[in-house]
Amino acid sequence: MGRWGRGALLVGVLFAATGCPLDMQKSAAEKVAAESLPRPEWRMGDRWTFKHTALSGAESVVTHQVVAATAEGYTIRIQGLVPEVTRRWTLDLHLVEETTTAGAFVRYDPPAMFFTWPFKPGDTWTQEFQYADGRNDGRYTNNWKVGETVEPIDSMAGRFYTLRVERWGGPRRLEAYWYNPRIRYWVRLEDYLRGYQEELVEVRSWSGS
Repeated sequence: MGRWGRGALLVGVLFAATGCPLDMQKSAAEKVAAESLPRPEWRMGDRWTFKHTALSGAESVVTHQVVAATAEGYTIRIQGLVPEVTRRWTLDLHLVEETTTAGAFVRYDPPAMFFTWPFKPGDTWTQEFQYADGRNDGRYTNNWKVGETVEPIDSMAGRFYTLRVERWGGPRRLEAYWYNPRIRYWVRLEDYLRGYQEELVEVRSWSGS
């Protein structure tokens, strides 16, 4: 087993195509397309590792790990970045705030609706919220759009069938992320505002499944 697979429980079995017969791949894609996907549950110790590529071309390895899971929501710590980032999410995966070890912060009131559930192709939603980061504070409106079709994404962790979500602020596309229900997270993230991309390298799940 390679560097990224050592000791890991790779949970993309039904949605990763590597080594799967074509009929299983087709079934996985049809499942994502046909179903209204339920809200996932994150657990302490769940971890997703990504290759992080900056606009400059600089690459690093970052890990998103669940460090708290309570009745109120989740805390994800992103290690490998300088400074380190911590994100707080509600149980519905609405982003409450983002803070860094350097003291920077971003807060959303109400929490930003990065997902709505059940989740299915073609979904759209709009939200107005108060944004605060100490520099660009104000009232903003974001729009989210889910792709109409299932998109296969090839990554270092295998092939995954995903739904693409785009977040727009007015005429400007802010982010795109490709969600896979089996790993309960995104396989790829493109942040156009901050200028970087993340691609999945490894998944570790402590769900016991």
